[in-house]
Amino acid sequence: MKNSIYIKSLLVYLFLFLSLSSSVAFATVKAGIDVLATQHPMMVKGKKLAVLTSKAALDSNLCHTVDRLAKAAEIKVIITGDRFFREAIPGVNNEGYYDALTNAKIVEILDPLKKPEQSIFENVDLIVIDFQDIGIRFYKYVTLLAQILDAAREADLPVILLDRPNPINGKIISGPVLEVALRSRFGVYPIPLVYGMTIAELALYFNKVYGLGANLTVIGMEGYKRSMTYTDTGFHWIPPSDFIPEPTTPIYYATTGFIGEIGVFSTGVGTNRPFHYVLAPWIDGEILAERLETYNMPGVRFIPVQEKPYYGLYSGQVTNGIEIVIKNQESFDPFLTGAAILKSLYELYPDRIPLKNQAAAEAIDCLAGSASIREMITSNQLLMQIYSSIQPNLTQFIQKRSEFLIYPD
Repeated sequence: MKNSIYIKSLLVYLFLFLSLSSSVAFATVKAGIDVLATQHPMMVKGKKLAVLTSKAALDSNLCHTVDRLAKAAEIKVIITGDRFFREAIPGVNNEGYYDALTNAKIVEILDPLKKPEQSIFENVDLIVIDFQDIGIRFYKYVTLLAQILDAAREADLPVILLDRPNPINGKIISGPVLEVALRSRFGVYPIPLVYGMTIAELALYFNKVYGLGANLTVIGMEGYKRSMTYTDTGFHWIPPSDFIPEPTTPIYYATTGFIGEIGVFSTGVGTNRPFHYVLAPWIDGEILAERLETYNMPGVRFIPVQEKPYYGLYSGQVTNGIEIVIKNQESFDPFLTGAAILKSLYELYPDRIPLKNQAAAEAIDCLAGSASIREMITSNQLLMQIYSSIQPNLTQFIQKRSEFLIYPD
């Protein structure tokens, strides 16, 4: 009896120790805004700032970066790639809108290809960048980042970038390197679909490799390792988009986001798990799952499902398809999986998958970053031939990328 009580007590203490150890490990990861505030406050103190940010940019105390910066500096302009994310008030004679808390002018850049006008930087000493990335080339803030760095050079203004975790992690690299002919609002510079860098590392890469030439200073994170997912950091997740509700969503978005642009099947947008599914009334989930399982792709399984999207494509309909189940993220390849799904759908339902339709072709090519992927599928090339075709450019990117990595594995 005494031994039983002793063992139970030991297990309780062990559980508490591990829980406390995990909490301490999480607490050691600090975002760039926290490092700036505690170690380098003089870099912004008394300055007039333009801030590129999003609603997801919170510090360790869940205070927004704008409000944290406003304690030491004067915020003149808030630039965002979304509709403004908090209370705004109209200016004099309804000339624009201003943040209700800081009285900063609000600039919404909803088209990331639109470079901000130089006039917004009048009476500004410094540009600060702090937003939550999702680790995928076609996320609009990646393109907007490049535009702001270019605009900063033209305005002769220094830039401080406050780093945040890549939610997928800082190691996975997947998908085609963007072809220059396919530059669009879904990507401007030749980087892979999934680039395995934090936003600060990517900014350093853009600034040097593509000659943006901004006067850029990076404030890195403390305690961050490349292998960490967002959940590993212990940071609170604020969805950077309505369609990215969880920190695990980006890796699924990287898998199905580019193939979903065809517009004939749902990727689960409108369900509780966006981008986890491939759904359509004409899909036989059993057959599709069985076909995908024959590829024996590492780190992933497929199961047949029925889902009822509550908005979007097939809204209100019980719809057949598959669920993508990532079993091992370290070995999982988002692009390889997405290409296998698209190839299998085209083989099973060639009349339903309009890969030769011009509009569908342009949509998928822009997000994938390459026209050859679609063309190889329609010409019945093997999956590994498709995969092998992107490797030379990926290898070149990986070599260039190494110079700009600032965190350990």
